Amino acid sequence: MPSKKVAWIEGEVTADVLINKLADEIANAKIPDTTNRWEKVFEVNEDKWVTYTKTSVANTQGTYKHTDGKTYQVYKLPDLRELKAVQSGTPLVDANGYIYETYGSSNTKTGKKIQVNEFVYTDEKDNEVTLSVPGLLVINVNDDDPANTVGKKCYVLQQGKYELDGVTFTPGSEWNEYQLITHLPTDWNDFIERKQWTVYFAGSGGYWTYINVSAYTFGMVKYTANPVHFYDRTVVLKTVPDVPTGETPNVYYVMLKHPTGQYNYVDVYYGKDFTGKNPSGPSADTYSRACDIRTVIPGKVPAIINQKEAELQYRKWNNPDEENKYNPPQEAWALDYDEKVEIKSPPSHFFYGADSVVSWVPNKKRRPDYWVEYNISVSNDRVAIVIVGDPSPDMDAYYNSFAYIGKTIPFADYDQKGNFGITVGMGDLTKEKSGYLPSDIKQDSNQTYSGWGRYTSNGMYSFSMLQTRSSVYFQAYYPAFITQLPNYSGVGTIPPELSKMVLEKNGFQMSKWTKRYHASPIYLVHQFEGYRGYLDSVVAIEDHNLINKDELVVDTEEPKDPQNPEAGNWTEVYKFFKTNTPVNFFKYSPNPTDSTIAILKEVY
Repeated sequence: MPSKKVAWIEGEVTADVLINKLADEIANAKIPDTTNRWEKVFEVNEDKWVTYTKTSVANTQGTYKHTDGKTYQVYKLPDLRELKAVQSGTPLVDANGYIYETYGSSNTKTGKKIQVNEFVYTDEKDNEVTLSVPGLLVINVNDDDPANTVGKKCYVLQQGKYELDGVTFTPGSEWNEYQLITHLPTDWNDFIERKQWTVYFAGSGGYWTYINVSAYTFGMVKYTANPVHFYDRTVVLKTVPDVPTGETPNVYYVMLKHPTGQYNYVDVYYGKDFTGKNPSGPSADTYSRACDIRTVIPGKVPAIINQKEAELQYRKWNNPDEENKYNPPQEAWALDYDEKVEIKSPPSHFFYGADSVVSWVPNKKRRPDYWVEYNISVSNDRVAIVIVGDPSPDMDAYYNSFAYIGKTIPFADYDQKGNFGITVGMGDLTKEKSGYLPSDIKQDSNQTYSGWGRYTSNGMYSFSMLQTRSSVYFQAYYPAFITQLPNYSGVGTIPPELSKMVLEKNGFQMSKWTKRYHASPIYLVHQFEGYRGYLDSVVAIEDHNLINKDELVVDTEEPKDPQNPEAGNWTEVYKFFKTNTPVNFFKYSPNPTDSTIAILKEVY
């Protein structure tokens, strides 16, 4: 039997749900004569949520909004129960707990007095309640009664907060909210309005004794929002490739992530022993009533519009026993021997489109409803994919982008444990088109791509393999294949001795001797290990005089039934693609400019 049988799938889908569609197509593919072992094990649509931090605002001025619609300053009554005159020490509080206002050196009483010990009032249930005066919080509100010469009426307040129902009041000292308790008797309204009374004069030196009232300040609780958390749309696939008899099968995981708000590419990761937990509860509850919805933008700090709702969400989030709350998605991978580092590859950016560079296009970003075409070849060992973004509005703002995900065909039968990898096509390395610069994906300038050593693969310039023979993770392998000498345009000058080996572009086509196009396996070579194997059912081919999506028919010359020659030979059909991503693993190959790929479509 020739190459393993494969399932071939073609279709298109809008960019916003591309990874969901790809995962479904792969997991549901009908592979001839075998059971599909690709399985979707995790799927979460993009989500966002808000968490809060509890802070305190020192020296907050107490203010109270009265039923007349006006806001009044809150005052805290001083403790005057032991008040004595300056210098003379004369007690100024009488037996009934009053202090009198005086004027002049003769200490003539003005007729105004304040109770500084305690007083009794009747509550709404007709109960008599005694209040101690020192430390009471009070306000002086406007009073239109003509008999009130001060024009103010003093009320005692209780500090706390009204709960979300707007009725229940909870006492406390952290919120700038108050409820009225009762009217404060005697002349506190006059004292507070004037802020200061003279209550005694003593001695030949002219020592006056004054009493004062001050505005109430406190440490007010305030909840601030943290930058909006977000989880990208994510799908994880699991597969168990074939292994030779006697070898232990290995499980591998591939993650597809669609960065929030990004419609040029998806990110591909792979690694060992993935575990994921789906979210529970409505994420919108964390911000819909507490924040201005318009400001809830991933990575930004939203504006809080309701402190009580923010407090509610804060308490829910920090209460491990709270059941009615949002729990965000979780993901984890197997840890390396240090029990800290996850065995998960760096992200490989699988591009299908670019931002517009046309001056007259106002919105240069790609839209979520742009169509993306996909072509997928699926076997239990690997997936080969070509995606193509909708070119609108720029005819050049898209890519034919190739990805290989899975096992390769090894030269050594025992090479199974770490024989799994990926490579994907990436877009232009310009901020204008793709948002990336060369430094963003290189090992020597971005530690994301150097976490596994100086030869860590980014899965874009090279082929990233899970493990080398020495069990080093995510190292770079490069393609090698049979090819004519390319012109290396823009790279350098070909030595004169080799210049005759460059074929004429206008004349090169199928062989005049065989009437066939000749392709080559794509071998993978490592700078230390040497040649390891080759890609499964994917070949390199010169793209001259071939049309994108041409089908190349291969007579394997292998009989379907050696006992019955009339049954004919097995035939393979390869689909040719003119891939055009500026960054791909062919760029570090013997022919970085003129070769592209053909993928096995079917065997019959």
